[in-house]
Amino acid sequence: MEASERNATVDSIHQEAIQHGLYFLNPDDQELHGRTFSLNGQELLAFASCSYLGLEHHPQLVEGVVRAVRRYGTQFSATRGFVSAPPYPELEALMSELLGGYALVCSSTSLGHQSALGVLATEKDAIVLDHQAHYSIQQAAQLTRTSGCQVEIVRHGELERALELIQRLATLRRTVWFAVDGVYSMYGDLVPVELLREALKIAPNVRLYVDDAHGMSWVGKNGRGSFLTRMGFNERIVLATSLNKAFAAGGGCLLFATDQERQHVRKTGGPLFFSGPLQPPMLGAAIASAKLHLSPEIYQHQEVLQERVRLANQLIQEKGLPLLVENESPIFFLRLGLPRLAFKVARRMMDEGIYVTPSVYPTVPMRRGGIRLSLTAYHSAEDVTRVINRLAEHIPAVLAEEGLTVDNLDDEFRNALPGKTYGTRVRAPLQELIQRLIVEEQPSAASTQLAPAARRPVEAVKDLVVERYTSIWQIDKELWNSMLGTVGFISWDSLMMQEQVFSNAAESENSWQFLYVLIRDSAGRVLAAAPFTVALCKDDMLMREEVSERVEARRKQDPYFLSSRALLLGTLLSEGNHLYLDRSGPWRAALARLVEAAREEYDRAECSVMTMRDLPDGDPEMDQEMLHHGLVKVPMLESHLLNITWWSEEEYLTSLTKRKREHVRERIAQSQFYLRQLHGVGLGSSLTLEELEHLHSLYLNVARKALRLNVFHLPLRLLAAMHESSSWELMTLRLDPAHGGPADLHPVAFCAAHKQGTHYGAFLCGVDYDYVYQHGAYRQMLFQIIRRAMELGMKTVHLGMTANLEKLRFGTVPQRTCVYMQARDHFSGALLREIAAEASIGGTPAPESGQVIVRP
Repeated sequence: MEASERNATVDSIHQEAIQHGLYFLNPDDQELHGRTFSLNGQELLAFASCSYLGLEHHPQLVEGVVRAVRRYGTQFSATRGFVSAPPYPELEALMSELLGGYALVCSSTSLGHQSALGVLATEKDAIVLDHQAHYSIQQAAQLTRTSGCQVEIVRHGELERALELIQRLATLRRTVWFAVDGVYSMYGDLVPVELLREALKIAPNVRLYVDDAHGMSWVGKNGRGSFLTRMGFNERIVLATSLNKAFAAGGGCLLFATDQERQHVRKTGGPLFFSGPLQPPMLGAAIASAKLHLSPEIYQHQEVLQERVRLANQLIQEKGLPLLVENESPIFFLRLGLPRLAFKVARRMMDEGIYVTPSVYPTVPMRRGGIRLSLTAYHSAEDVTRVINRLAEHIPAVLAEEGLTVDNLDDEFRNALPGKTYGTRVRAPLQELIQRLIVEEQPSAASTQLAPAARRPVEAVKDLVVERYTSIWQIDKELWNSMLGTVGFISWDSLMMQEQVFSNAAESENSWQFLYVLIRDSAGRVLAAAPFTVALCKDDMLMREEVSERVEARRKQDPYFLSSRALLLGTLLSEGNHLYLDRSGPWRAALARLVEAAREEYDRAECSVMTMRDLPDGDPEMDQEMLHHGLVKVPMLESHLLNITWWSEEEYLTSLTKRKREHVRERIAQSQFYLRQLHGVGLGSSLTLEELEHLHSLYLNVARKALRLNVFHLPLRLLAAMHESSSWELMTLRLDPAHGGPADLHPVAFCAAHKQGTHYGAFLCGVDYDYVYQHGAYRQMLFQIIRRAMELGMKTVHLGMTANLEKLRFGTVPQRTCVYMQARDHFSGALLREIAAEASIGGTPAPESGQVIVRP
């Protein structure tokens, strides 16, 4: 997914959250006191704050702000490279004492990352990055690419794979930085320090870069934080932490083991030298907070919070809520799945006067959303009890309404965390409650309290029947063709041929599994139907060519680099709208059942990606429904159609503009130099194996260049099967040797075309590039496809995607289509964004890729 497409998806999800009244809120309060805020006159008990110790109203911090403003003003507007505000030395001395190293204060943790990594990770170094490390680290790591630093990403749930990669890189690079979070901001899990110790044992040039912003203050000696408390500190660690959040001031802080390294970053870190400094009010608050941390009082605040954390863990266990991970962190993540479930629970809690935050895409993967509950020392024991009790009411109710079980959640979040497995300790009470709610069919009373703008049309439909088939042979041919025979190259005969070619194949990329789903009403009428395949796909299939070029360079070492098992609407040998949906009836309910059936196959086949592809763009109702099911919209390449409304080539010419008419006349004139031959059932001569091999070589010429739609190459046996299929025909073009063609008259171009009803579609083609530019072999092939369709009396010609300019010259009409996608996690997308950044910079592709291999 490109950046613009990702932005559009995020916008859609955030808009849905806004409609629920959950995001981008502006409280009414004239004063805030930590526990609550008011919205439209309603007081809400809030569990969204990261001020875990609740120090922002502490008298010493407030007085620190007032004193600093009176002494130094509201701002000190000079960069630190020239002159620093007077409180800086005192604050850095206090932070050095507090953390046990050499502290460097930054205006924000994000700018601190950019300063430190920009200096410490150069063209001589490498960064191994946990893909779930905070976004600010990822951005800083990406910036290091501009200086030539090698950046490699590892999946969070498979963090142990980093060790092998670090070991290889340690022999090639001056320093290998392993970049992680101490406490992960969404899920609340703690980085496994034993793994970090193993990484440091690999080689002396391996170092750790750790962001412990969410671990600061609430634990440890002088509140130095979760990571330092568990791991300790030495010369091979650089720590970044926050002076916001539990520290309750502003800015960030870097910690080094030596003053030499501290001074090096201070003098050469661009954002530190050139960006605006931390201003006097927050310097005053930070000094006061640091002094409080260095006093015995900090332990009182820590203990208050830990009492609340222990109580919450106890109640969550008693209620059997689907907690992702239990530890001493004040961050609790309750698993739900799709964004709509998190929105439902959060909205129902809000209606009862409690604000909890739905954590959904893009901060977590699309199907790994939930409720992020953060506790602070402001919360009383009664507050904690109240929120857990209400969540224990609404979470099972929402899961029951969706027909989800604890097993479903376990499957969805499997491998979400390093080394995480799910036991049975909390399963029984929650599962029993869900089952009881399902049986009783009594949704929560709060289920009707959604904000009006967030409601979707409801269709009261009973007795929809879901039919699943694993072969097209099991479905009536006439019925199937009446629904989908003329679209997408998925006629009954074509699918039969595809099953023969791609079922149980030896090559992983050419071994497909087929699923056909029909949804009928109680009268037997088909409301929805679609073919699905499970196949190995390239994750960069829809990325820009320059991105795929870099991915393909890595595939020379590993052919399955960045490849994932996917569930596809349609097949990899089809193109067009593969979905039959009767919009005159209860289509939403039918679509929901069809997507559910696809989802079951997705889980059964352990796919990583679900793709509902080639659907018409510009359908807001479909956009809403697909997003409701957790499928995000991605623009697809335009597909070209030509509707035949004429009876002769002269009439065709008159239908074109002057320039296009001249272009087609040239093709007509050139056609006398080409011999067109047709091959297939009842057509022309049969092709020999040698001839088929030649056509396949022509196809590979094109396929190797077609990176804008990057797929695995189709096998030779497919052409042989098309040759024997009544629904396909092969067209070859031979250029007369007298006009520059090959002496042996071998074909210089060919295409495979699908025939069904009044539709004629060219799916794949091949050319000899020696005859493309001077002799126009490709353009002649396009013209001959149109001419053949006219000869057959066809009404519509499908010319497919890519080569837009060439096809428009023949009068085609581009059709805007889209894909609705869903991935289990962000890993492949994060890696592709890194490669896209690398491509934009124009650097040399990094050779290492072992940590990101996704094998079929």
